[in-house]
Amino acid sequence: MSQSSTAPEEEDIIMLSGYPFYVNGPDPIVIAKVAEKTRAVLEKACGGQLKSVDRMGSSAIEGISGTPVCDMLAELSPWPMTEEAKSRMAEAGYESKGSAPHASQDEWFFGGDGEPGHLGRVVLHTVPEGSEFVRDMKAFVEYVNSHPDAFQRYNDVKVEGAVLMSQSSQEDGRLLGYKGKKADVCKEIMREAMSGGPSEMVKGNDPGVSAARLVTIIEEPHRMSECWADR
Repeated sequence: MSQSSTAPEEEDIIMLSGYPFYVNGPDPIVIAKVAEKTRAVLEKACGGQLKSVDRMGSSAIEGISGTPVCDMLAELSPWPMTEEAKSRMAEAGYESKGSAPHASQDEWFFGGDGEPGHLGRVVLHTVPEGSEFVRDMKAFVEYVNSHPDAFQRYNDVKVEGAVLMSQSSQEDGRLLGYKGKKADVCKEIMREAMSGGPSEMVKGNDPGVSAARLVTIIEEPHRMSECWADR
C-alpha cells in the first residue's frame, strides 16, 4: 500500500461521469488531513454534543481503490445537531443536506475544501450516540483492514467495475453503474464481518440486516443519481 504523497499518474485515475476514481486509492496522507480538519470543525461547532467522529467506508481503508470523497460518521448526544452548531458548520463550509435518504436518524452534511467528487471533499453523517450504524461501519472497516482476502476481493471488484463502466457509452451513468457493480461483493463482505469477524462488538447481530444497511448507505444507486453532483 502506497504511502507516497506525490501526485498520482494519469493512468492511475479513471474518470467516471466527470469524477476521479483512484486505482491505487487516494493519497492516505491527504485523506487523513481532510478527516482531521473535519474533526476540528465538528469539535468547534458542536462542543460537548460531539461524542465520536471517524472515517467510514473506503475512506478508512488505506490503499483501497475508489473515489476520493472522505466519508465520515459522527455520534452526537443529544441528536440532532443544534441550529447554532449547524450555522457554525455552514460558516466553515459544511452544508446541511437534511435527513439522508437511507435512514430517519442520519443527518448529513456536504463540504470540505475539494470540489464535489474530488479530493478534499467530505460527506459527513451525524447519528445519535450508540447508533448500530456506527457499530456496523466499524465492523466492516475492521474486517477489510484485517483480512487480506476481503481487501483484495473488495478492491478487485471496485477496479473491475470502474474499468468496465469507463467504457460505457452512457457517460452520465458511469458512476452509478460502478456503484451497482460492487454491491454484491460489498454485501458478502459485510455478512462475513458481522457473522464471523474479529470484533466482539458485532456478535449476535443479524448479518443480513447489516449488509443491507451497508449497501444502502455506501452503494445506494438512488442516492448517487440524485445528489452525487453536490457531494
